[in-house]
Amino acid sequence: MEPAEKIVLVSAADDGYAMPLAVTIRSALDSLGRDRQIQLYVLDGGLSDESRAKLLRSWHDSRLEVEWIRPDMSQVGDLFINGHVNVVTYLRLLMPIVLPEQVKRAIYVDADMLIRRDLASLWQEPQGGHAVLAVTDIAAPRLDAANHLENFDRCRGHLAGVTPIANFRELGLPADGRYFNGGMLVVDLDRWRREQLARQMLDCLRTHREHVLWWDQYALNVVLAGSWRALDNRWNQGAHLFVYPTWRESPLDRQAYYELCNDPWIVHFCSPSKPWHYLCRHPYTADFRSCLKRTAWRHWRPAAPDRLLSRWWDFHYRPLRSEWKAHVRTVKRAVRGEKRKAA
Repeated sequence: MEPAEKIVLVSAADDGYAMPLAVTIRSALDSLGRDRQIQLYVLDGGLSDESRAKLLRSWHDSRLEVEWIRPDMSQVGDLFINGHVNVVTYLRLLMPIVLPEQVKRAIYVDADMLIRRDLASLWQEPQGGHAVLAVTDIAAPRLDAANHLENFDRCRGHLAGVTPIANFRELGLPADGRYFNGGMLVVDLDRWRREQLARQMLDCLRTHREHVLWWDQYALNVVLAGSWRALDNRWNQGAHLFVYPTWRESPLDRQAYYELCNDPWIVHFCSPSKPWHYLCRHPYTADFRSCLKRTAWRHWRPAAPDRLLSRWWDFHYRPLRSEWKAHVRTVKRAVRGEKRKAA
């Protein structure tokens, strides 16, 4: 029997994300079939020698080969950044340029993920000529949600973005188009090279700088509109899922919502609140920290924030307040419904 094709995996990090990257790849190995192998390329946005050594100790496994690639950061250094994100997020756009020419296809994963399913299943997804396979963004699923999301009236107050590409009309993009999250991508690198898609994306980010929302995702969704295929939502469970009080206020139906909540194949900690922070209410924080104990950061502990008592109170009080408000809204809707029936 011939050995199974090696899975090509790519991620990017600097020293600030070395520890979560350790968990991302450790979890991928923990979920990988015994007969599978991974070729990992780490796009190094500023990793120290010490971090590299700790990462290799964290991933000690005969099924893994690691290659470090240091991109030319000047190619992305002028691009828009804000919040908790830096220019390392743009390195994924350079994959067709910096990866070896013989690499024709790859899975890209962000460095803040927990992989709970064998990536062989994802690798076996048919590319079908698409430039990328990805997951619809749970936080902003449509280019024009107000007019093309069926239950918009229910979930409008919980969406992170109603029009994630503000100038989609000027760009000629369809209003009913879907918008994908860039944290997990299955990439046809041959096509990206052939059509110079990386260059198109970098040009897009500079040309439309005033419209850029969510960094590289803007360019990915503009340039690859109509050239991507949606995967099962469970391949990229966005943290925004837990902003929706119930499935009724989410963009998903009941079954899809609970499958995504309870059985994600990849958990994406893509909010500013991370599981390596002292206070993080993400439901999979304990799973992240459990995996962390199987890395060279096993003795790490989060530092307590300033004004701990105040933050602790907010941490526990806010979700209770949100649950109460959601309950009140549900009761009010039920009462209005009964009044209409009585009338």
